[in-house]
Amino acid sequence: MNSTSADIYEIAMGRWSRRLSRSFLDFVAAPSCGSLIDVGCGTGSLTLAAATRYPNAKIVGIDLMTDYLTEALRNTATNVRFETGDASALPFANDSFDTAFSQLLLNDLDGPAGAVGEMVRVTRAKGRIAATVWDRAGGLTFIRLFLDAAAILVDGSGEDLRKKVFDVPYQNEDALFDLWADAGLHDVDTTTIAVRMDFLDFDDYWQSLLGAHSLIREFFANLSPELAHDVQQATMRAFLGGKADGRRSLVASALAVRGIVPS
Repeated sequence: MNSTSADIYEIAMGRWSRRLSRSFLDFVAAPSCGSLIDVGCGTGSLTLAAATRYPNAKIVGIDLMTDYLTEALRNTATNVRFETGDASALPFANDSFDTAFSQLLLNDLDGPAGAVGEMVRVTRAKGRIAATVWDRAGGLTFIRLFLDAAAILVDGSGEDLRKKVFDVPYQNEDALFDLWADAGLHDVDTTTIAVRMDFLDFDDYWQSLLGAHSLIREFFANLSPELAHDVQQATMRAFLGGKADGRRSLVASALAVRGIVPS
């Protein structure tokens, strides 16, 4: 059976985003009732975490990828509805929500400022706007193990891959702060959130890695069998750290920002 985009995402990043959601909601500190929107909800990690935390709230999850919004997901929580839509042109009226948040979306958009502007537009005065992105350059150890090996072993294209994955607009808290301030938000605050993940063994890690980013999957699939073997073995040595195969715990960090819509 062919894997869907949602299946691949869940294997690779779903485990991370579910853990990140809990800490991110602590930082957002949204009101326990009212209406909330999760922009770029993906497979619903943040949306469903918010539904559990705020059972009296009405929550909307919206994503452009229809494969993510499965029927099973749509029927998971009674206080949630999922819709298909573009983060840069949200299909909602002005002042529709009390809180708008987004997890792991902004660095994958061509125009992040437009999406932030839309979040501000659909949120009422004094409402909260928050987002988090992976700290790709300094905080994604489980991806860096592979990318560093690829950069060393594969002339040219390995280094190019590392640059493409890590060279994103928002690489530190200051950049996110400026994005929020430029959107006219008040009381802007930032933080870094650490998430720890256990992998059963190298195979568990490897399957997660290959689903983590489409560029990584495509790069590895296009290597010659000999070079693919060398890159995988180098990554495995880095993962094992000189010890026998087995459970490993790796940490990723995410950058988060929040602000208040002015009156």
